Amino acid sequence: MKKIIATLTAMFAAFAMGTFAFAETYINANDLESQTLTSNLECEDGFVILATPEKNMEISKQSSDCPNEVNGEVFTKRIKIGGAGKVDYRSISFNVKAGQKITVYSKSTSKTDARLVALLAADGSEVGTSEAGIYGDKISVGEFTAPADGTYYVTSKKSGIYVYSIIVK
Repeated sequence: MKKIIATLTAMFAAFAMGTFAFAETYINANDLESQTLTSNLECEDGFVILATPEKNMEISKQSSDCPNEVNGEVFTKRIKIGGAGKVDYRSISFNVKAGQKITVYSKSTSKTDARLVALLAADGSEVGTSEAGIYGDKISVGEFTAPADGTYYVTSKKSGIYVYSIIVK
């Protein structure tokens, strides 16, 4: 009987730790104060918006002239990445475990050109890209899977994009 209890206790602990290790974390522009960032902003769940005076970022209200709902979530704010970013500016960083799914809700700042959202590893290498559809269309949903434990960065590959939310689970 002791062996069964010990086994069940170990299984429960492993399950609980696994659930904790892969708990959902996120950043949602709706939860942030509207502002222009000229330095890094540390947010909940370990997300950091990286900005400099020369490569600033902006959190602003979502325009009413553009669809702002996806999967039942209504976005009232957005994080503007005003051009190509790197691991030290114009990006949003967060930590993940290997195998975790990263979902990015985004849109191009352009009414005519779709843009690419880039997921970068800590060394700046590109892990993958997804399309941010044109402004005026619905919010795009890009999905990535973390290949290894570490810090990752979401940014624009070339030109301006809006990021509405990033979910890691």
